[in-house]
This record gives sequence, C-alpha cells and structure tokens, in this order.
Amino acid sequence: MIHTTQDFFNKVAKELDNTYFPQVKFYRDNDNCANVHYILELFNNGCLTYRQLIGRLAKNCKATTKEIHAIVEKYIVSFGTYRYTPRK
Repeated sequence: MIHTTQDFFNKVAKELDNTYFPQVKFYRDNDNCANVHYILELFNNGCLTYRQLIGRLAKNCKATTKEIHAIVEKYIVSFGTYRYTPRK
C-alpha cells in the first residue's frame, strides 16, 4: 500500500502547476492543467493506481513518466512493497 504525505494533492498540484503550467493563472483556464488536478483527485480518492497516475500526468504535462515520477515520489512517504519502473 502506498502512503502519501499529508496534503498530498495540494503539494503535488502546486509543483506540477509551477513546473509545467507557469503561465496559467487559474487552473481551469487550461484544459491540460485542469486534467492534472482531476487526475490527482482521482488518485487521492483511490480511483487510480500509481502507474495510471504517472502515465496520465505525463500525457497531460507533455513530459516523460520518469520526470513525473521524480516529482510525485517526493510526496510519497512509503511505497510499501510496490516497485515502480518508468516505461521507456
């Protein structure tokens, strides 16, 4: 089981917004930015697996899964027995 930091959604959303959408003032102004927030909410509520989270975030941020994983894993307290290997 994956354990996240307290306030995981806000911390990850803020870092992704600052990194990939710095020109967007309100996240609903950009469809990809709004999708990122929606995807994070789905994961936070237990509707997505970690692999799905990283894949969908990478697609909407137009980044690699390795880059997104590097950002998100900072806010994961424990992966438990789960091992994530980024796709090529």
